[in-house]
Amino acid sequence: MSNTNKAESHQTLRTVTDDDSVTMTASPDVQYHQTNSTDPDVECPPSTPTYVSVHDLTLEEKLLLLSGQTLWLLPDLPRFNLPSLTVADGPHGVRKPVKELSLQEALPATCFPTAAALSCSWDVDFLRQVGIALGNECAHYQVAVLLGPGMNLKRHGGGGRNFEYFSEDPLVSAKLATAYVQGVQANGRVGACIKHFAVNNQESHRFVVDAVVDERTARELYYRGFEAVVRDAQPATIMCAYNKINGVYCSENEFLNTQLLRDEWGFQGVVITDWGATNDRPAAIAAGMDLEMPGSHGAHGREIRRALREGTVLRMEHVDACAQRMLNLMCRYKESVRDTYELSSWHDQHKLAKQVAMQCAVLLQNQGNLLPLKQGTSVAVIGDFAKEHPRYQGMGSSQVCTNSVVTAYDELFRHTKDVFFAPGYHADDDHIEAVNEELLAEAVRVAQQAEVVLLCLGLPEIMESEGFDRLHLNIPAQHNALVDAVSKVNSNVIVMLSNGGAIEIPWADKVKAIFEGYLLGETGGAATVDLIFGVQSPCGKLAETFPIVQEDILADRYFPGSRDRVEYREGLDVGYRYFDTAQKDVRFPFGHGLTYTTFEYGNLNVQVNRDDATSKSVHVSFDLTNTGAVAAKEVVQCYIHQDSPSVYRPVHELKYFCKIHLEPQQSKQVEFDLLTDAFSFYDIGVSDWTVEAGGFEIRIASSSRDIRLEAPVVFAEGRGPSDLAKETYPPVAGGGTLSQVDDETFAKRFAKRKEFVLAECVASAESSTVSRVGGFHRNSLLKEVASRRLMGKLLLSVVLSAAAKEVKKGPTRKRQKRMVRANVENLPLRTLVLFSKGVLSFELLDACIAAMNYQVFRAIGGFGLAFACLFKRN
Repeated sequence: MSNTNKAESHQTLRTVTDDDSVTMTASPDVQYHQTNSTDPDVECPPSTPTYVSVHDLTLEEKLLLLSGQTLWLLPDLPRFNLPSLTVADGPHGVRKPVKELSLQEALPATCFPTAAALSCSWDVDFLRQVGIALGNECAHYQVAVLLGPGMNLKRHGGGGRNFEYFSEDPLVSAKLATAYVQGVQANGRVGACIKHFAVNNQESHRFVVDAVVDERTARELYYRGFEAVVRDAQPATIMCAYNKINGVYCSENEFLNTQLLRDEWGFQGVVITDWGATNDRPAAIAAGMDLEMPGSHGAHGREIRRALREGTVLRMEHVDACAQRMLNLMCRYKESVRDTYELSSWHDQHKLAKQVAMQCAVLLQNQGNLLPLKQGTSVAVIGDFAKEHPRYQGMGSSQVCTNSVVTAYDELFRHTKDVFFAPGYHADDDHIEAVNEELLAEAVRVAQQAEVVLLCLGLPEIMESEGFDRLHLNIPAQHNALVDAVSKVNSNVIVMLSNGGAIEIPWADKVKAIFEGYLLGETGGAATVDLIFGVQSPCGKLAETFPIVQEDILADRYFPGSRDRVEYREGLDVGYRYFDTAQKDVRFPFGHGLTYTTFEYGNLNVQVNRDDATSKSVHVSFDLTNTGAVAAKEVVQCYIHQDSPSVYRPVHELKYFCKIHLEPQQSKQVEFDLLTDAFSFYDIGVSDWTVEAGGFEIRIASSSRDIRLEAPVVFAEGRGPSDLAKETYPPVAGGGTLSQVDDETFAKRFAKRKEFVLAECVASAESSTVSRVGGFHRNSLLKEVASRRLMGKLLLSVVLSAAAKEVKKGPTRKRQKRMVRANVENLPLRTLVLFSKGVLSFELLDACIAAMNYQVFRAIGGFGLAFACLFKRN
């Protein structure tokens, strides 16, 4: 039952007067001391982790708790000696800015591999170690909440922020993120913040776009990872996404923030907005959105008080519940502000970063066993990424100011004296489609001087970043030209890739070896070079599919959609679920990665231990042997296939994985249990997970395309799918998948929502409290008003100028300014108030909007109201 419905089941006595004074008795359904924290540093009564009750707060104090104090500070409560908690961006390093708005000036910290790289480790133990290290750095800098990890699924390789996300598969994301969160929160001083909840899979129009997705797809893919982390790790906070889902902004989505998170999954922490994501604050509070960030300096106060007086959208029990959760968070982590925490060693953090990076790099190709190289092999290293401009992290809010960076060029001298270098390209060049013949000629000359060529290629920052999506999956033309030119004069070419997401690799057959590093952090260059020379065997595996061409991705037909709407018509057919079901060729499959040894799988045994209608348990065991001459790790993957399902299901889905270390000729028995959820699908007709009776197949694999062992499983008991489940997702004739989802097919998936119309969102794009008079409104983008009104141009110019001041001079300034412009141009007008530190008010914004809509009298009245409110406030 939702909070709103609960509130209607009893009588709450409250009086909200015109002067905003409030008296009330608390709703019995508001759980004032509802957390299970075992933090020994929190001085609390034995029965509860908090000693401050919402009963003891004034209305003003409650409302102050629901908004940040600054960009990075949460509110304080001096009367109860509760200090402001500091939050800082992650996810792969602690970014505590020296100045509020600066993306580059921050305290030094360790830059670990980004999530795109970490996922390739498939190693929960290393993810937990990374989390612990990040938690300790947070404690050192008195940061109470680390804003990470990112949990969004990689729906399409062109997502500009894919480097911050783990995988195209929810199980990989869930298991790795759970370990990460457990690590961050292990010291009891720091909380994690999983983000961005939910269905936030693109940067294009992220502030306003409506993600239209059916319930089964959302449950099985886009909510699944969040659910697992909440249930298994209880993160301190969750950050909502900017976008809408089926017409409702995530910030004010009661189904997401209350019914799903709290009532169904048991989340006990605080839900916060992404920075500037608040659309309708009263509706957001009612929906269970506890904290808006950054601090609005009371800008929403007038709307909140009016909503409380009216009592239709917002009631006092909503405010109380949100305020109490904030009190619990503040008490739980108050010691992070008061006590200092000294790191044992920055060197140990740096060392761990390299150990982790070596687990993440993926050997995609090794023709003729060129690798590992012998010590002393002469190497021509080509590429600006190798020396002057290493690419080791993404661009945007996650950028870390590192303590030190070790490049591939520097590390090579530890293995050989014969190193030759040519830049090959300029990493900061804007002309990504141009070819520089002079640099090509120099690279060819250098390539002829060595036994082996190490080509360091990938995506420069200018091509992928927070704030905009990639235009295509190609790497720059100069990079492709280098492969063509160099491979003609030296047959031993190794390509080392640095990129945040999947790319097209048309030249794979022209080179002997390819290492995919993604963005490996401050030690990434050194880690990959050590792997190339055999310091240890590579053991990373892809957590996403690399297509041959971008057009092979089913979602490419619908990504990124329009300004207002993106339709998830591909449904469940994301990543390998689509490619393997459609039997479409790929460049490199999900789960693929080579080592310097070989593994043999055998003796598969499958036993059904429980077969009830709603509960299953299957025990699986098999032998794994390292049949080669070097120690290595293998990522074992288990996929489940259902025979003749009554509803559409992908040909197989990953349901278990683990990473096993084996010495040469060593064998181990691998065993695990598959429970009900491994065989189930979400039936929207009964709003529950369902397992059909009948046959399944257990597939033990080294990748989604490399199945080593198979065994059947038959369930005598089960529950048949509902009629609605079969109508919305019928099986595809011939067992394949749909290559195109038409309007009728897509509409059927929304059968539970009879009012759904393909031409428009189900819910109103704007709530009743949002001004939408005339052509422009609070959710108009800055670039839209700038293109049509002089006042809009002035607004955009002022905001861009202010933002540009925070981009310091240096080699990355041009790229940073592009990211800033992309973000600023796509800001809704409402966010100007939230980021203005109290300079602007919504009354003044509405007056400006009226003026731009040529509503003269409304504008005059609005300016009068704005100045009256300003005078009253001062």
